Amino acid sequence: NNMKVTLLLENNSLYCTYLYAEHGFSAWIEDEDIKVLYDFGFSDKFIHNAEALGIDLRIADYVVLSHGHKDHFGGLKYLIKYYKEKAIARKPVFLISHEDIFLKRYNFKKNGPSGLDVSREILEQHFEVRVSPGPLWLTSNLCYMGIITPANDFERQVPQAPKILRNGQWMDDYVDEDTQFAYRHKNGEEVSIVAGCAHYGICNIMESAKKLTGAKRIHTYIGGSHLRIDEVPQSQVDKTCEYIKEQKIKNFYICHDTDLHCKLALWNATPSKEAGTGLVVEIE
Repeated sequence: NNMKVTLLLENNSLYCTYLYAEHGFSAWIEDEDIKVLYDFGFSDKFIHNAEALGIDLRIADYVVLSHGHKDHFGGLKYLIKYYKEKAIARKPVFLISHEDIFLKRYNFKKNGPSGLDVSREILEQHFEVRVSPGPLWLTSNLCYMGIITPANDFERQVPQAPKILRNGQWMDDYVDEDTQFAYRHKNGEEVSIVAGCAHYGICNIMESAKKLTGAKRIHTYIGGSHLRIDEVPQSQVDKTCEYIKEQKIKNFYICHDTDLHCKLALWNATPSKEAGTGLVVEIE
């Protein structure tokens, strides 16, 4: 039985898949008899894509929101509407890693609120809400990583544009609640990762995944890197590429919140594959 990841939504759509793409991320993860919906993109597009791909979102055991940004939670209100209309008879577990996800966020540069637009009360009507800092093993090999401990001094140095309201004060936001998944391969030697935005940085996440699973090597990485040259220093891009080169990753699908400059740098650092809506990856 292999673990299977399907990208329900991504910034790009794979050639000739005729699926929606938008600035956002959503993945469907299956392992053993467990199904996980990980993030919901910006709108209802991930639902249309799931239907087109023959995936029934009502059978999700876990619904996971990686962090409180619009391109990941925007589709949540549409999922709730969909569940209502389709009369879902059970409550999936709604997993988040930290209460921070419910805090107000505001982008002062763009003069607009950017925090979660679904209240906890509404969530609790439709899901069994669990705040788990993790790690949490959902199957014998699939791990919800929860909040990780940074292992280097070059990632996570730049706060987000929106500020977060903590204890009545607007503060710099490093998106502490961000979370992703690690999959320990049957051989025990390798680990694969499914990440959304990777606010902790892909090197931190990879080191954490190795520690968590006891694996020595990264087999597959699918997800974003949060590397954009107008936002992070070139030195961070260079150090990330050095680290990535050393890892000798078999399948590197860098996508979502990575600009072309950084994608090229990463693609030069390690052999890479194209990601996009409709991508299906099976992992042993």
